[in-house]
Amino acid sequence: MAEKKTLIVIKSRPFTDLNYYEALRTAAGFWEHSVSVIWMGGGVYAALRDADRSLTGKFLEDLPDLDIELYVDEKTLRDNGFTEDDLIEGAKPVDREAVKQLFESAEASLVF
Repeated sequence: MAEKKTLIVIKSRPFTDLNYYEALRTAAGFWEHSVSVIWMGGGVYAALRDADRSLTGKFLEDLPDLDIELYVDEKTLRDNGFTEDDLIEGAKPVDREAVKQLFESAEASLVF
């Protein structure tokens, strides 16, 4: 199978359902593809360093080893009163232009 550039978009709040868990599980399962993860909207809460990691800790540890890039929508992050210092290790805040580029360059996008 040819490698596809895939974008996993996490918009679900981590404390309302398991979508964020399924998104990370999907990202890890796509190891043979070029995968990026971006947290947007309510999903930014799952990218915070102090968020509950009881379900997602192992995935978040493994994603960098799988060369999966981690991004957070900077505007949403700041609108909710957080900074880059509040994020999990490896997650990079990106501006709206970079978010647009992530979507445009993806061959497939999965929204959770």
